[in-house]
Amino acid sequence: MRGLWYIFLFATMAQGYTIKEEEGFLQNPHYTSQEQLEDLFAGLEKAYPDQAKVHYLGRSLEGRSLLALQISRNTRERNLLTPPVKYIANMHGDETVGRQLLVYLAQYLLLNFDRVTDVGRLVNSTDIYLMPTMNPDGYALSQEGSCESLPNYVGRGNANGVDLNRDFPDRLEQAYVQHYRAQSRQPETAALANWILSKPFVLSANFHGGAVVASYPYDNSVSHNECCVESLTPDDKVFKQLALTYSDNHPIMRRGKSCNDSFSRGITNGANWYELSGGMQDFNYAFSNCFELTIELSCCKFPAASTLPQEWRTNKASLLQLLRQSHIGIKGLVLDVSGLPIAGAEVYVAGLEDKPIRTTKRGEYWRLLTPGFYKVHAAAFGYQISAAQEIRVTNENQEALRLDFKLAPVEANFDGNFRKVKVERSEPPEKRKEQFHGFLTKTAFEHHNFTAMESFLKDIAASYPTLTRLYSIGKSVQNRDLWVMEIFATPGGHVPGIPEFKYVANMHGNEVVGKEMLLLLTKYLVERYGNDDRITRMVNSTRMHFLYSMNPDGYEISKEGDRTSGIGRSNANGVDLNRNFPDQYGTDRFNKVTEPEVKAVMNWTLSLPFVLSANLHGGSLVANYPYDDNENDFNDPFMRLRNSSINGRKANPTEDNALFRHLATIYAKAHPTMSLGQPCELFKNEFFAEGITNGAQWYSVTGGMQDWNYVRAGCMELTIEMGCDKFPMASELPKYWSDNREPMLQFIEQVHHGIRGFVHSSIGTPIAGAVVRLDGGNHSTYSHTFGDYWKLALPGQHNITVLGDNYAPIRVEVEVPQEEPFEMRLDVTLMADDPQHWASANDFRIIENVVNTRYHTNPELRARLAELENQNGQIASFGYADNEFSRFFNYLKITSDIGEPEEQKYKLLVVSSLFDTLAPLGREVLLNLVRHLLEGYKVQDHSVVQLLKRSVIYFLPQTQKFPAVFDMYNYNSSICDPVIGDELAERILSPETEQSKDMFLQFLRTERFDLMLTFGAGSSELVYPKGDSILEKFAHGMQKTEFSYSPLHCAPSATRQQHRDTTERLTNFMYRMYNLPVYTLGISCCRMPAHKQIASVWRKNIDKIKNFMALVRTGVSGLVQNDKGQPLREASVRLLEHQRFYNVTRNEARFQLMLPHGIYGVEVSAPNYESQMLKVDIQDGQITDLGTIHLHTFNVIRGEVLELPNKSTTGTTSVEGVVLDESNHPVRNAKVSVVGQAQLRNFTNRMGEYRLTAVPLGTITLKVEAPRHLEATRQMHLYAGSSTAEHVVFHLKVNEHIFGLPRFLFILIASILIIIGVVVCVLCAQFWFYRRHRGNKPYYNFSLLPQKGREQFDLDDEAGDDGETELFRSPIKRGMTIQPYFDEEQLERILHTDDEEDEDGPRMEPELEDDVVDDESGDEIVMLHNHGNRRRH
Repeated sequence: MRGLWYIFLFATMAQGYTIKEEEGFLQNPHYTSQEQLEDLFAGLEKAYPDQAKVHYLGRSLEGRSLLALQISRNTRERNLLTPPVKYIANMHGDETVGRQLLVYLAQYLLLNFDRVTDVGRLVNSTDIYLMPTMNPDGYALSQEGSCESLPNYVGRGNANGVDLNRDFPDRLEQAYVQHYRAQSRQPETAALANWILSKPFVLSANFHGGAVVASYPYDNSVSHNECCVESLTPDDKVFKQLALTYSDNHPIMRRGKSCNDSFSRGITNGANWYELSGGMQDFNYAFSNCFELTIELSCCKFPAASTLPQEWRTNKASLLQLLRQSHIGIKGLVLDVSGLPIAGAEVYVAGLEDKPIRTTKRGEYWRLLTPGFYKVHAAAFGYQISAAQEIRVTNENQEALRLDFKLAPVEANFDGNFRKVKVERSEPPEKRKEQFHGFLTKTAFEHHNFTAMESFLKDIAASYPTLTRLYSIGKSVQNRDLWVMEIFATPGGHVPGIPEFKYVANMHGNEVVGKEMLLLLTKYLVERYGNDDRITRMVNSTRMHFLYSMNPDGYEISKEGDRTSGIGRSNANGVDLNRNFPDQYGTDRFNKVTEPEVKAVMNWTLSLPFVLSANLHGGSLVANYPYDDNENDFNDPFMRLRNSSINGRKANPTEDNALFRHLATIYAKAHPTMSLGQPCELFKNEFFAEGITNGAQWYSVTGGMQDWNYVRAGCMELTIEMGCDKFPMASELPKYWSDNREPMLQFIEQVHHGIRGFVHSSIGTPIAGAVVRLDGGNHSTYSHTFGDYWKLALPGQHNITVLGDNYAPIRVEVEVPQEEPFEMRLDVTLMADDPQHWASANDFRIIENVVNTRYHTNPELRARLAELENQNGQIASFGYADNEFSRFFNYLKITSDIGEPEEQKYKLLVVSSLFDTLAPLGREVLLNLVRHLLEGYKVQDHSVVQLLKRSVIYFLPQTQKFPAVFDMYNYNSSICDPVIGDELAERILSPETEQSKDMFLQFLRTERFDLMLTFGAGSSELVYPKGDSILEKFAHGMQKTEFSYSPLHCAPSATRQQHRDTTERLTNFMYRMYNLPVYTLGISCCRMPAHKQIASVWRKNIDKIKNFMALVRTGVSGLVQNDKGQPLREASVRLLEHQRFYNVTRNEARFQLMLPHGIYGVEVSAPNYESQMLKVDIQDGQITDLGTIHLHTFNVIRGEVLELPNKSTTGTTSVEGVVLDESNHPVRNAKVSVVGQAQLRNFTNRMGEYRLTAVPLGTITLKVEAPRHLEATRQMHLYAGSSTAEHVVFHLKVNEHIFGLPRFLFILIASILIIIGVVVCVLCAQFWFYRRHRGNKPYYNFSLLPQKGREQFDLDDEAGDDGETELFRSPIKRGMTIQPYFDEEQLERILHTDDEEDEDGPRMEPELEDDVVDDESGDEIVMLHNHGNRRRH
């Protein structure tokens, strides 16, 4: 039939006839209703089944169908390289000309494709989609003849009144903003966005009304001007050609003057006309391959139907010519070397790299280009980049220039047998497997000391050189190598796309089963490779690393047969290596100094992108998963003890708890007995459900390796306890191998379950270090050098978030299959995120915060703050030298209506830093925050306006020591952590008086702030008062951000550790002394990074800072009054089960508490008034107002008063209440007693509460005594019939006296007495030492003896007149005992010492009968002594 038609057509033309175009649809012009449109499209599809097909894209808000009609040569399957084009109209429901033109165009193409050659060629070569109405609900509300929108723009928007051309994701929005807006996105917008992204559209037009012009992207700019500034795409030349194609063929548009507007040649850049965000044409270009124009068709939006034929004739040529523009430029296929299409490959044109075109699933691409010379190349992950091809584009043909690419793979083919040495065996492999416990050769089950292990590994490495690589990661304390064996098809380096896995064993030297299992597993893998499909696939697709002995020194002193002892557990320094890793919750003596084995393992782990790991232990039978400890376990040593039961222990699951439980269950269920959960013999009450346990719930391990792997390295690690005995006998090893072989293999296979892929930039550059997170969690894995990443995940739908420094974050929804292979590939392209784009999306376009950042000097800072005050005087007040405090601390106060009363507002304090060396960086962040809030208030951002309505914020940029710190930086700009003495934090903690410190603390006392934020360095840790669940929830809320960056990993140093310790002490001090929770946010590793890095610090921390400010949005408030409506200014509010007391304000007696969402019990009390208990349900983002709470006067006397004459009162009752100090803080351990009743006493608890029972009725006196407080008494009257006397409140004053003396006087007197005592003691000590020295070494003086004759002594002339000669001369000293010659005792000692000391012991000499001793000369020596004190020897 078709052939006959052509013959007839030729014959007719030969006779001089011309075929007239069929345009009967123009008869009886009218607008097509929704029902008529559906019927018309259905009729066209029926009449032209091959060329027409109706697509249902979704439904409008009111349930109307969103229809598109496809017109093509073959609608059942698009011909290869046929470009898809779409026309969309009636986006604004009251702009209707385009709607009817597309109805006409659909009929024209189908009626004439067989009649008119050009139309037939166009339909046969183009895949055309026509959507006459995107907003049928708005159209239904519009009125024909209305040239402008109806009041309140009825009909322009959809049924919700939303302008659909402002509802698309915007290129300048951060991804998290897009995600937030997606929650409220209109169904029409969502349907179109999904359709645009699902089809490879090349060209598009969006038809509007109200002007006559062709507009092209972009519609907005970074600077967000109202108009008149162009915002051009990289393809501006192409867009101008497309726009001119339409306008040049339009008789009115090409003149450029209509509707009181003037456009050069009838075209305009969208942003240059007026800016809009969320537009569809920008969405098409930024998020897909499609180039879209916005065509304004008529001055009147909804003209009379009678004008429609003329509108068709005016726009017909333009509509057809624009469709033909889909065939300009180049097109082609991207294939692999086998000729198979590569989906997702990208085609780059030199000079237009910012807009790559991605291939379809069939490998197709179309690249619109203007005439010229170009260099083009293609790239795809896993393939080598093609060589650039130089081409010339003329656009003179009726179709695009064909340019195909073939890409060769980057990765080697790891399938097949890679062993170079093949062993031929006589027996079939299966028979040998059964014979040797699964091995192909006979295997000895024995223990290996270090030497034997080393020999075993070297033999394996020599035998299988193409499968293994033996390397050492470091040395032990005793210089033994920490050997690791790599097992992989091509060992030696990381291969992109191949996951890394590790097993670590023998961490405790006496837990040896894991070590032997790894040695056996190594032999098993290499032997069975090539003979076992499962093992071959595992070795080809997984790079495995086995560390056999992390503690070889401990192993050497361990003993075979040891079941539970600790011999050999620690390393040679006596340190338990599984307590020596850095811990997320703190540092203690076990991990303060890093051992060499631990340091080696950490460096090794961080050097490779490990995905999954297990730490093999012994002593139990269980699979243990993180976390291993709780936040407060460093302060609770009892939690670290392993007892006989895990009942009562607090579990601490990770955010990946379900995944960890799955991994642990995989191992436990593959083990024949582990999943039974039966206890070991020595721990008979230690049951583990399903053979798995959370580490913290079992017993706390602080400084453990598995937690460090998860938190720091991003690696999922389990701790596998392989058996009840630590060092079993060698004869038991076959049973251990049989039990653990399959679990170890199955656990390795889990490394492939989840999501994997590559992260690269828009120009194909791999992005290393990109953060990959799952389902909004904070746990991160990181892309490696080649951009490859792995994220383990359970089957099901997940959201993947990818962040890279200086790139816009992206979130993608994926689905992991429920069956093998349990994995999916997701390649991610990140767009460069320049500072201006970021500022536009996140920081109210404040370019100063992110461009050319620098440190401001003190004068510059003050001038900037003063300028901000002048510009925002209604909400900002700058304090500089206007009072005593501001002379030391300049400040800026911001709140709405700066002069209004502040009693109903929260008070927040933001301090640059409490460390002078960190103040310069903190000041810049603080200044950025000030600018952010002021600009947000100026543009009436809802969150900022509400913040300033509800709070007063003081900003304190510390200035005191800035010049000294800044001079250090200017002298050496590479300095990271400047050091100076006497930092402000140290001065605050010091007991010494210092004026600036005293002024700061007085400021805190006076202003009574609700919260304080300051900045720290050395980590991204948030320091806050521990132990209060409310403050902990605040902290978690601050840290939870939609797109948070990876935590800082800063090198430890003594200075940083000192600052951290000081920060914690200061935080506790502020909370304890001033009831002020202080949050210190770590913002940088360096305290003073380079100027240009300030912008990065601000960008990475702005969300956390905004979260801190957002705390004021949720809480509870109210007034406290008595029955007469008078404010109770001494009232206080307490949350049940919480320690903090909150005082009401001093004027209105108002309380306002910032609280996380939840249900709370609130107790409102006041002295001498009955307390009230209230239940409050706090909703997120709302301040719950309790209104006025009236407290009733407390009447102690209850019941009736009865007089019983002549009878004693023997009844008793109870008294209870609370003891507070003057600030309404509870007083602990106060003694409450009844005067005269010694046995009636009790002590207050930590909440200051007390209770006395068996108190006799009648008049009693209660007395309260507390350390450092003055005692207080109260008389009470208790009568029969009364119930318990409740709410008896005591307020104690602080006792400023010591021993009855004023504190100052006591200190003065005590100091004087101490000084006197010290002086006396020193003098006594000197005297005692002097006497002791005298007693040991007596002095002697010798007198003259009368001589018998001068001649006997041969006297010379020097003899005295008395005939005596001085034989010895010695000076006489004061206090000296004068003895003649020798005393008896000394003489005896001298005479006998020499002889007696040579004997075996002391010897008694016979008593001398005479006082004469003969010497050798025969002369007599006369001894003079006291005869009354004769000594016996």
